[in-house]
Amino acid sequence: MKPIGLIISKIDPLLIAPYRWFADPMLGWWVGTFALALWATVLGELTLAIAYRANRKYIAKNFEKTSYFHLQSLKAKQAGDEKAYKGINKLANEEFGKSFFLFMAMGMASLWPAFFAAAWLIYIAARVIFARLKAYIPFLKPVA
Repeated sequence: MKPIGLIISKIDPLLIAPYRWFADPMLGWWVGTFALALWATVLGELTLAIAYRANRKYIAKNFEKTSYFHLQSLKAKQAGDEKAYKGINKLANEEFGKSFFLFMAMGMASLWPAFFAAAWLIYIAARVIFARLKAYIPFLKPVA
C-alpha cells in the first residue's frame, strides 16, 4: 500500500464518524462534510502558525529592509535624485517581492489538508475508476 493510502486508512474511522452521527443520510452528509472541512481548516491553520513561527525572524527582518529601502527611495525622490530613487526603489521592490512570495508560500501551506480531505472523500475512488476507464476513451487511449 502506498504511504498516502496507509495514512488515509489509519485515519478513516475518525473521518467517517461524523457522517454516521445522524440517521438521515442527507443530514449526515452535510454534517460529515462540514466536519471534514473544519478539520482540514484547523490543520491548515496549525501548519500556517508553525510556518510563521519558524520564519518570523526572517519575516521581521525582510519587513524592516523593505520599509528601510522604501523610506530611502522616498528621501531620494524628495531630494530630486532620480537615479538614486530608481536604484533604491528597485531594492525595495526586490524585498517586497521576497515578502510577497514568502506570504504566498505560507498561505499555500494552510491549504494542503484540503487535498487530503478531498482524496479521502472521493478523489481516490475517482482516480481508480478513471484509470480503469481511460483505456476506453479515444483521446486518452494512446497515453493509457
